Amino acid sequence: MKKPVLVLLLTGLAVASGAYGSYATLLKDKTTADAETVSIRSFEDFSTFFDDRGYSIQKWKEGEQDVPRLVIMDIPEEWRKRIAPELPVPEKKRTFFRLTIPLAFVANHGIALEQKKLSSLKNKLNTTGRLDPEDVEWLNEKAAEYAVKVGEIDKEIFVLLEERIDIIPPSLMIAQMAEESGWGTSRFAAEGNALFGQWSYTGGIKPEDQRSGKGDYRIKAFKTPLASIRAYMANLNTHEAYAGFRKLRAELRAKGKPITGPELVGTLIDYSERREAYVKILEEIMESNSLPPLDHVRLADGETVFIRLDE
Repeated sequence: MKKPVLVLLLTGLAVASGAYGSYATLLKDKTTADAETVSIRSFEDFSTFFDDRGYSIQKWKEGEQDVPRLVIMDIPEEWRKRIAPELPVPEKKRTFFRLTIPLAFVANHGIALEQKKLSSLKNKLNTTGRLDPEDVEWLNEKAAEYAVKVGEIDKEIFVLLEERIDIIPPSLMIAQMAEESGWGTSRFAAEGNALFGQWSYTGGIKPEDQRSGKGDYRIKAFKTPLASIRAYMANLNTHEAYAGFRKLRAELRAKGKPITGPELVGTLIDYSERREAYVKILEEIMESNSLPPLDHVRLADGETVFIRLDE
C-alpha cells in the first residue's frame, strides 16, 4: 500500500486563492515570506517534524510555549482504517491533540479578529458619532452571519454582536471534537471532515442507521476540518438552544473572568440527546486529559503551517 504524503505549506498572505484563500483571509493580521512547501511521507514523519520543531503539548498547557499555527487540510481515511487502530491509546490521543489543539486556536483567532474590528467600530461610533459606508456594510454582514436582526445601525447592534462574536474555550471545543468524532476516527470525520456530528436536512453523509422519527437527516460534510470547526462555532454563537451558553460567557467577560470550558460546559445540555450524561462525558474528557490549562494560553505569532494530505 502506498503511504500517504503530508505536504506542509508554510505560508501567510502568499496563499491567496483556491482551497487556502479563506485561511489567508482568516489570518490576515500576519504576513510572511513566500510559501515554502515541505513534504512528509507518513504520520511517523509528522511526529518527527513536530518534535524537531520543539513543539510540546505539555509546554502549551504550562504556558511555556505558544500554540503553533498548524492547520490540517484533511482527515485521511488512512488514519481511521489503518493508523489509529494500530496505535496505543495514549499515542492515538497525542496525535489527535497535536493536530486539533492548533486548529481550535486558529479558529478562535479568526473570531478574535472580528472582536477587534467590532470594538474598533464601536469606539469610532462613540467618538465621532458616525460610521463610513464600508463600516456599515461590515456590520450588516456580521449581523446576517450571526443571526442578529437589525434596523438602523446604532449602539444596540454592538450589544447584540458582542454577545455572539466571541471565542469558544479550547478545552471545551477539543473535548467535543474528541467525543463527537471518536478521536477523529468516525466515518463522518474520514469522509467529510465532520468533527462535531452536526445534522443537516439539505445534504451531507447519510448515517447507516438513521434514528426513527427524525426524518431524512444527514451529517454535514466539510472541505476541511477547520471549516467544520467554524460551522460548530457559528452554531454555538447563533442557535437559540445555546442562548444560555452565550449569556454566561458574556457575564464572565463583563466581570473580567476567564472564559473556560469547565465554566461553560453545563450550558451545553441541549447539544446531545444524552443531556446530563453528555455534559458529564465532556467534563471527564477535559479533566482526564488536562485540557482546561489550554484556556489560558495563546496562539503563536508568525507563519501558519497548512498540512495537506496527498495520497
